Amino acid sequence: MTTSRPIRLVLADDHAVVLEGLSMVLSRFDDFEIVATALGGREAVMCVSEVRPDVVLMDLSMPDVDGVEAIRQIHAEQPSARVLALTAFLEHQLVTAAIEAGALGYLLKSASGDEIAAAVRIVAAGGSTLTPAALPLLAGDGDTVGQDLTPRERDVLGHLAAGLSNKHIATELGLRPGTVRIHVSNILAKLYVENRTAAAVLARERGLVATDHGDR
Repeated sequence: MTTSRPIRLVLADDHAVVLEGLSMVLSRFDDFEIVATALGGREAVMCVSEVRPDVVLMDLSMPDVDGVEAIRQIHAEQPSARVLALTAFLEHQLVTAAIEAGALGYLLKSASGDEIAAAVRIVAAGGSTLTPAALPLLAGDGDTVGQDLTPRERDVLGHLAAGLSNKHIATELGLRPGTVRIHVSNILAKLYVENRTAAAVLARERGLVATDHGDR
């Protein structure tokens, strides 16, 4: 029997039937507690401010305030907020916009209940997750993406994927922070991604870094 408290969730979608179904699915898991639901982006921002959840499941297509803008507003008020984008659409612009706004995960509504639950747990723990179908949108469809990384860039990427800041990476590798920034910029360019979260997800999905890198 565990003594840890459940992961507190806010669910946001402009369709009541979707909210009801998602609530029913997630209520099956003992480690989740749904503390609020929102029928739109504006209401979601208000709910997060009031109840301070661990994870927000955010639909991206809503009529009042869209999900991407809601994510931006949530992070402006609560930078530590962890958001999982849950949407029916798989578009390059939408994926990148959600991640740039601060989403730690991007999942399709066609995912199973177990897949959604697993993604929620990853995001709650501070990790990032991305539906495999979105990877080609972020980095092209070829198997050669990332193969031109230098050994030093792979070292930096491994530490980045483990969640370390540039300052901590510099300390770990004995580099100047400015040098690490240059390496990170080169890594993002070579992986065809726009931010650290996408680079970390892609690195793990493509096997570019060891999965136990953060434990060494």
